[in-house]
Amino acid sequence: MVLQNDVSNQTYSGLSEGFNTSYWLWNAAVGKKFLKNKAGELKLSVFDLLKQNQSVSRTIDANNTITDQQSRVLQQYFMLTFTYSLRNFGKGKAASPATNEERREWRGGAPGSGMPGGGGRPGGGPMF
Repeated sequence: MVLQNDVSNQTYSGLSEGFNTSYWLWNAAVGKKFLKNKAGELKLSVFDLLKQNQSVSRTIDANNTITDQQSRVLQQYFMLTFTYSLRNFGKGKAASPATNEERREWRGGAPGSGMPGGGGRPGGGPMF
């Protein structure tokens, strides 16, 4: 079982009369993981459990006119989701450790060959 819960408080103050407000926003969810390696999850979420969500905004124009506005917002709603985790693919072939010869080839040559990383000059850097 998976339980999720978050609660936040939003406060608007210093606005015009009737716009100063405070409300709580509570979201909760319950889910169940299933399938092999718990790769699937079915979850029911509830947003704005207390039905208090609001939207208040203030605009100030070029003439210093202040406008406070309250808009309608989406309040309580439910959502059912299914999530499948793709990280649970089958195991890949393990890489074998590189041999000394493979490492030399990757670095650019055998010691003393003059190739970059091959030890042709002190420090093993490239020779131009």
